[in-house]
Amino acid sequence: MQNENFYQAEEFLKLGLYPQAFEAFMSLEVGALDPTFLKPCSMALANQLDQSQLETLFDELERELVRRNPQAIYNFGVVKGHLGDIPKATSLLQAAMDLGVPEARGALSRLLMR
Repeated sequence: MQNENFYQAEEFLKLGLYPQAFEAFMSLEVGALDPTFLKPCSMALANQLDQSQLETLFDELERELVRRNPQAIYNFGVVKGHLGDIPKATSLLQAAMDLGVPEARGALSRLLMR
């Protein structure tokens, strides 16, 4: 993902142009072979997305859930946990763990210990 569009998206992020950064990062992820949605999820964790952007992100992550994309499911679970949707986060992190994402076990443990 290291290309000119990625660097432009990073620059938008550094400048605080969150809507532009979100759009740029999403355009890099949608249609990729194995998208992780790491940057958009990181933006969600930093409270840099509005409700409509979160809905767009969640729609794409739901598609990845159907596709059984382990890393995207893990990132989805982390964001859902951050936003307080513990049942959904638990389910997603368990699915990521079942799909072999090593960090999912720790994230699930931390979530359940809160």
